[in-house]
Amino acid sequence: MSMEPNDETIARATLAHCMDGPDAMMYAALKGAPSARVLVEALMERRGAPGAAGEGDSYEPVRQDPGRELKDMFMVGAARWGKRADKEDLDRFRDALVRWMQRMDLLPSMRPDALRSLFTWDGSSWLIAPGHPCWPAQLGDLSERISWASPLCLWGRGDETALVSCEAPLAIVGSRGVNDYGREVAHSVAAHAALRGHLIVSGGAYGTDAAAHWGAIAAAERYPDRAGRTVAVFAGGLDHIGPQRNRELFDRILGASGALVTEMSPGTIPEARRFLLRNRVIAALARTVVVAQARLRSGAINTAMWGADLGREVYAAPGLVTEASHAGCNSLIHDGVAVILVDHEDVTELCHADHQPRDPQAEPQDESLPDPANGTPATATGDAGPNTTDAGATAQASQDTLWQAAPESSHPLEEPPGVKPAKAASRRLARGRIPSTKAASRPKPAPPKPTDDQQIVLTAIRSCRRRGMRAGEDEIGAAARRAHPQRAEIGPAWVAGQLGSMELCGLIVRDESGAFKPVERVPSKAASQAQAAVQTASGPGALPVAPKPVAPEPALEHATPEPAAPTPATGSA
Repeated sequence: MSMEPNDETIARATLAHCMDGPDAMMYAALKGAPSARVLVEALMERRGAPGAAGEGDSYEPVRQDPGRELKDMFMVGAARWGKRADKEDLDRFRDALVRWMQRMDLLPSMRPDALRSLFTWDGSSWLIAPGHPCWPAQLGDLSERISWASPLCLWGRGDETALVSCEAPLAIVGSRGVNDYGREVAHSVAAHAALRGHLIVSGGAYGTDAAAHWGAIAAAERYPDRAGRTVAVFAGGLDHIGPQRNRELFDRILGASGALVTEMSPGTIPEARRFLLRNRVIAALARTVVVAQARLRSGAINTAMWGADLGREVYAAPGLVTEASHAGCNSLIHDGVAVILVDHEDVTELCHADHQPRDPQAEPQDESLPDPANGTPATATGDAGPNTTDAGATAQASQDTLWQAAPESSHPLEEPPGVKPAKAASRRLARGRIPSTKAASRPKPAPPKPTDDQQIVLTAIRSCRRRGMRAGEDEIGAAARRAHPQRAEIGPAWVAGQLGSMELCGLIVRDESGAFKPVERVPSKAASQAQAAVQTASGPGALPVAPKPVAPEPALEHATPEPAAPTPATGSA
């Protein structure tokens, strides 16, 4: 349902370009402005842009004192955001104006049609903002952290309806250098959640992110009409998505009706500090955050802390205490920030009721996201307009500093201030969520007949096991390439996709070490008994004879018993 962005959306995209990342100053100014277009007009007047009043340009300067007006917008917006701006805040606002003007000078034109072509790559990508049917309203929860602004708009490729296809998406994150255990957790949780119609959100990176996306893709390719979608959130502009090794993964996400999204304008390079800010978007999009595997200092822990601060459910997969790669998850569980993940297949505890992907044109979107801490709906429009009031932010105004600077670290592993363990534990108790201790029993269907590509993978698995090798992804890929050197497409992404779909349909399973092994097709009990009877009757050395068909036993007739003869009455009348 892609539609051309209107002038208000283009104005928001212009502001997002000027601030180069989430900026509390810009967010406050927008809250105090009548609209994004009016704020852009004031900035252009302050900048003195040539052609501002040109023919066909909708941003005509109409202000006599743009400096004064910008100041008023900022102070009014700060008050609406729960903070009374002081002299130091005004000085920071003036410094921010200088940065915005410098960024605005980089735009080739300020005409709406030129900006629309620039921001959408001539229509090859989409751009949405609050008010669009596909805008995820839960992003507005970010303004509850009073020093963190919600995204002004989102750029994306693919199907934008994926963002609102599930009312309670599931985010799955973890380390890039994940082992087979963490990869299995991420892939399995994503696949089983997607089979139930839920949206899977992750970051499109190596390791855990890729495993989660592949799990959702496997479900979508098996059940394209009812499986959930997957969305990858990036730290840079859409012209800088990566890593390049995951290009096939990104193409498959788009092919499975998923989406690639970012809050960063075109041309933005994914610097290290931006990954921390990207993590807040992943956490805000989700209702539940699952950490499959993480070290103590990792981006996944950063995302988990964002989720806890936003009141999301956080789960972590426990791991060996002797391995540093599991220390982050174990710490989240120990500190009460996360609930222990006890099953990677039974996702009923993690997700809401099963459903098919929602169509925003078929039903109205819920404009609020319940606050689990107090049971009241929180404002979640994400719109920093004049009528937006954030009660949560106002309540925290006396405790938090409004103009806390965004992290400028060159290392993407620093953590924002997290919630205290007691606070996180009380949130879970308030929700009444108790982790289950036993997975529900599920019947295992017979595996289907493998396709030609799946047969290549099965042969590679058996080859590894015959040689006494561990059948991991790398070993399976190497064996498949040796057997089929002419198949240039057999690479890590191809192997991961095949293994995911095969595990989902029951052709392969993992053993205790996490290695893959095929599921042998077992003959039915009746066929086994018939074959045994034939061999016994024929004797040794005799040719096998087809068993005679056994006629079904006649059904028992349920005759109605005749009533007993009445007993003659005795005694006197």
